[in-house]
Amino acid sequence: MAKYSVGLHPSETVIEAVKELKEQLSTKIGWFPSKNSLAHITICEFDYEDETYENIKSRIANYCLYQNPFKVTFNDFENYTNGAFFIAPNTESKTKMAEIMKEIPKQIQFPVSHKSSEPHISIGRQLNVNQIKEAYNMFQEINLNFICDGITIRIFNPDRKQYDVLETIPFLSEIE
Repeated sequence: MAKYSVGLHPSETVIEAVKELKEQLSTKIGWFPSKNSLAHITICEFDYEDETYENIKSRIANYCLYQNPFKVTFNDFENYTNGAFFIAPNTESKTKMAEIMKEIPKQIQFPVSHKSSEPHISIGRQLNVNQIKEAYNMFQEINLNFICDGITIRIFNPDRKQYDVLETIPFLSEIE
């Protein structure tokens, strides 16, 4: 049985910018959970055998047939009370991504182990209050943009203890 993560994947430029932010933060506060994770926006996660995965993938592909690519902007730093420090999208981007995040688990039609409804790009997780303060002191302004043009499926790599991109299913803009 494999562990999968479904999400939205930013451009290579955004991935590199987020990697740099994580490096800067780790230089100041030391290692933290998600430090080595590549930038992504999680939709859901699930554990299934290969046959079930293929079924899920085809359901996601069918959904993507009728979706149009759109521009997203991440332009604010925020945190959750659980110690997550992240980059938040602007209102328009949040609305568009949240619609997809709500719809994908419905399309999958199989139980998922984790579902996210708030689009964000994590910088650090499980940070204490002082580490979050330090992050806010270090980072005041951000403006990252990319075209959201598909759904990415990642598979957990137990050796690296990180997810690897398995495939991206593009939005094909077909008309129903």
